[in-house]
Amino acid sequence: MDKDVSTAPHPTIHSIQYLRAVAALMVVFHHLIIQIDVYEAVLHSISVGAAGVDVFFVISGFVIWFVTYNKNMGAAEFFAKRVIRVVPIYWLITLVIAGAATAAPHLFKTTQFEFTQLMQSLLFIPHYSLGLPGNVYPILVPGWTLNYEMFFYLVFGCLLMIPRQALSILLGAFITLVGVGFVMEPQNAILKTYTSGLLLEFVAGVFIAKAYTDGKLRCLPPLFGIVLLVLGTIGLLLTAEVNPFGPLRALYWGVPGVLMVLGVVIVEVNGRMFKSRALHLLGDASYSIYLTHILALGVYRMLWSKLITPEATMLQMSAFIVGGLLVTIVGGLIFHIVVEKPLTRFLQQRLIKRKPVSVQSDQPA
Repeated sequence: MDKDVSTAPHPTIHSIQYLRAVAALMVVFHHLIIQIDVYEAVLHSISVGAAGVDVFFVISGFVIWFVTYNKNMGAAEFFAKRVIRVVPIYWLITLVIAGAATAAPHLFKTTQFEFTQLMQSLLFIPHYSLGLPGNVYPILVPGWTLNYEMFFYLVFGCLLMIPRQALSILLGAFITLVGVGFVMEPQNAILKTYTSGLLLEFVAGVFIAKAYTDGKLRCLPPLFGIVLLVLGTIGLLLTAEVNPFGPLRALYWGVPGVLMVLGVVIVEVNGRMFKSRALHLLGDASYSIYLTHILALGVYRMLWSKLITPEATMLQMSAFIVGGLLVTIVGGLIFHIVVEKPLTRFLQQRLIKRKPVSVQSDQPA
């Protein structure tokens, strides 16, 4: 890797790609083990897969700093690129689910919505779910994370207009919002989202990326990065039974996620990262895997239940998990290659005057 990262045209950071793939599959695993009740009763204690979202948020902060650093990118261009990368396929899948749920509601367990919820989902406005009361979910449930992503993009994009103070304002603003949320515990869906401790995970990713672009990670030995990665992984495993879906989530899962991202970047910046085309491809397709896996798992669950009588044996559960991971990976890869990649390239070429950055280096986390 070029030593002067500030002038390099978006060098690929393989470790971030690999970790993005791992995070996506963690989320898939989390939703996979709850598909069949008898399996969930045994496997519920290893629900740490949900922490893949926290790893994603840290990666997202890293990527956004990395693709804008020293690029003289204005707010308008930044917003255009973010919208192109995130919105079209999210809208497409949301509308497919809405249409299917309207035409054949018996195929869905919890998907319920009215026109208001559909519009809120499409516009990334946090709202409580009709099908899953008490949860701030859009129609496409995994899209709840995009409400956070879009808010982060909005704030970061506005700060591009005052680059010298951007990091200080970002840190101060998000700490203030999180502090307000911790004290007031708002129940309004919008306020609950925009004062969540999860916002700090984006900030942590930004500061890791800044340390990377400033060259401050080169003085750290690769072994230190490996130690951080191991500590982060152990931290997640130790919280497997905590299930911290609340104010302390950013502590229980965010901190280990930060350690993992920082660890792999330290290893790579010192030239100790291996190369894997398979993991790199999964990293590229991680957004497609993330958005499509709920649909893939729904079909997989129905077919499995028709062909096999579910019993909580280790062999059967292992086969179910392996099969489910393969189904979601294949489905996500197909969607990435056939839909996401060509659609993104087409929109970049038509709507952005600058030469578009490569899809692999500008993925939403």
